[in-house]
Amino acid sequence: MAAEVAAGTDPAVARNRARLGLATVRGLLLDLLATGDRAGVDAAMEEFFRLYYGSE
Repeated sequence: MAAEVAAGTDPAVARNRARLGLATVRGLLLDLLATGDRAGVDAAMEEFFRLYYGSE
């Protein structure tokens, strides 16, 4: 969050993004524990990174 604010992002937006990222990771960890599907969870996390940081 601090890096985004330092780069000029509004603090409220940075806080929301941090919360979204944390919620995503927590949800995927719960998914992994419930299903044991590491490949599926990894793929979902990679997709989140693509959506969050943009496609490269």
